Amino acid sequence: MKNLQSTDSLADDSDDAVSHEEWLSFSLDTITYAVDILRVREIRTWQTMTRVPYAKDYVVGLINLRGAIVPIVDLRARFGLSRREADKETIVLIMSVMTEDGEKTMGIVVDRISDVINLNTDSIESAEKFDLTISNRFVRGITDVKGGMAVLLEIDAVLDIADF
Repeated sequence: MKNLQSTDSLADDSDDAVSHEEWLSFSLDTITYAVDILRVREIRTWQTMTRVPYAKDYVVGLINLRGAIVPIVDLRARFGLSRREADKETIVLIMSVMTEDGEKTMGIVVDRISDVINLNTDSIESAEKFDLTISNRFVRGITDVKGGMAVLLEIDAVLDIADF
């Protein structure tokens, strides 16, 4: 009888785990965005990058990450926001991105890191009913965070290799 009860409680725990997700929030200008925390490989401070000639304006450059060459994208430029000089709060998130060619490592530049958000998947609203300044293909949804809104990014679309 005890074995049956413990199996039931395990099933209940796994159901809870499926309905929750963790997101890393950050800001660009006055807007809060978030990425799936499982896709974040590293959080790094700003560093000088090697510029790539003839690259899109939102590709800041390349960094050498323990022997791997990693392209870095400025999300402000990618989303059409004005440029901002890097400061002590500027962060580079090293992300795992799924492409047609498989998994790639890329980075994104953000103004500052905010918080880790624990979300119930039911609290994610569709972005289609909101008038966002970025393409809907970049957005997984929108959620309420501490009385404000956070735009949940679809990082594979934002860092789509075909766009480079």
